Amino acid sequence: MENAESQPADPIEAIENRKEELFAKLKGVSGRLKYKIYEARVVRGALEDKMKETGINARELRRRKERLEFRIATEATSLAKEREMMKDMKVIDKELAKATEVEKLERKLRFVEGDIRAAETEIEQIKRGIDEAKAEIKAMRDGAKEKRTEEREKVWEEKKRQQLMQKKEEREKEMKKELEPFMGGIDAQGVELGSIAVIKKKGQ
Repeated sequence: MENAESQPADPIEAIENRKEELFAKLKGVSGRLKYKIYEARVVRGALEDKMKETGINARELRRRKERLEFRIATEATSLAKEREMMKDMKVIDKELAKATEVEKLERKLRFVEGDIRAAETEIEQIKRGIDEAKAEIKAMRDGAKEKRTEEREKVWEEKKRQQLMQKKEEREKEMKKELEPFMGGIDAQGVELGSIAVIKKKGQ
């Protein structure tokens, strides 16, 4: 009962409320989009700086490490050669650690860019909802205006009809008054009194 009572009786008011809710939602999503665009700019800058600093290709480093690990595990080498390969492995690990930072930034940038696309899509949907609400309100107001116009026309036509009937009645009364001196008068039923007198004389 409370929910039914709290809802606006006017359908236009209900759509207006929905439109205002969409505007409020649009404001919130637009604010989030601005923040995500700013965040993407910051992350992109950090990524570019890190890539310039390292100049490392993470995929190539992993392939090099896998090949080196395979050689250490399978090849029969001298102790000096094995120590050299282990030293190379440490260098690769250090470079790979730097490359991992680049990958993290790349992954973060992809997530942020995904958030931006999602926010842009949501904004487009909200704007369509607002446009639809505006169109509904306009259609309802135009319909109500047309209905009022039709009602006024009906009232005017009825008033005009009554005026014409009144004029017709007045003309008929005037005609009867003009004919009374020549026809012996006319009774309430519209019968000529002169004719009645003639009929009575003939009957005598």
